[in-house]
Amino acid sequence: LLSICDRIHIVLTRKDTLGEIHLVSSHFLEWRQVLCAQASKTNRILELNGIGAENKLPVGVINVCLQLIPPLNESVSNDILAAQLDLEHTKSTERERLFLIYAKQWWKEFLEIREEHRTRLVKIFGQDENGVNHPVFTFVQPLRSGRLLDTPREAARFVSLIGYDRHSVVGNTDRTEMWTHAHAFLARNCGDCENHAVLLCSLLLGFGLDAYVCIGTKGKNQIHSWVVTIGADDVFFWESLNGNRYQHTSIDPDDPPLDKLSLNNIRHPYKTIGCLFNDKSFYANIQPTCNVDACVFRLTDQSKWKAMSVDAIASINTPGLVLTAPVTPHLMSNTLDPVALSNDIEKQIRALIIQHRK
Repeated sequence: LLSICDRIHIVLTRKDTLGEIHLVSSHFLEWRQVLCAQASKTNRILELNGIGAENKLPVGVINVCLQLIPPLNESVSNDILAAQLDLEHTKSTERERLFLIYAKQWWKEFLEIREEHRTRLVKIFGQDENGVNHPVFTFVQPLRSGRLLDTPREAARFVSLIGYDRHSVVGNTDRTEMWTHAHAFLARNCGDCENHAVLLCSLLLGFGLDAYVCIGTKGKNQIHSWVVTIGADDVFFWESLNGNRYQHTSIDPDDPPLDKLSLNNIRHPYKTIGCLFNDKSFYANIQPTCNVDACVFRLTDQSKWKAMSVDAIASINTPGLVLTAPVTPHLMSNTLDPVALSNDIEKQIRALIIQHRK
């Protein structure tokens, strides 16, 4: 038990009069103090802080009772627990430091390839709801849905049903991103395109697909995230906000201009792509153009994609190695009876129709 470093994630939400759910606080609780308590039971007072720009401001206090069942025959001494926590913190901090050094060198090499790369959307780190920066690939973890979702298309439909809401801050500022932890995202049942894309990619990886989160632009140069799956003979884009899937066909910039019919066949909304990643890899687009339609998705081609070291990614994205790394929760079946609920809704609709006709 002493070596289990998984923390308890406490998410506090608020529902307003319109039924919208707002994320109030996200707190990670170190539970192992209970191992030192008499009868393996202890009470703790937790001060919860806000999210985003308000992560330093307290929003409330809760009293938590922690109890280990069955209790330990002999409690762990405080010195042993403190030594264990210090050791874990030291190792975790060192891994993060080494990866940061590697990331800076990798970024320097990326910029040396082409001056235009400074403007490409290559995002290595993302900030969570508590203002903590994480490598973006740590947000992705293969998520097996069991029999809850039968196909990848069902997974895309499931993710698209989660509400979309862009994170906003006080004042007239540019778009701000919040890479919310999966637990907080699901608890709120709403989030930005990054949250949707990460969840969909995790589910598609669970189905055994070679899936990646893409960061680029769509429409009128709007920053956007979506998912791509790469097969032996085809490439598909998955839009996590609506469940649509588009087949990608690469266009050679040196070919003659396309006719109108060919242009109409390019139905996806994506314009440029800067990078893509999953839990084990990170690639930056180093092709002459970052236009999606001209992009070649042969990730092993080092003249088109600059990859991060697999070992460097594994050193910081292996569960238990970095204490602050995001954790993806498991999906569980609904406790409600869908048939009974459907019949109840039908009865209510019938009653409303009868009342309206009167």
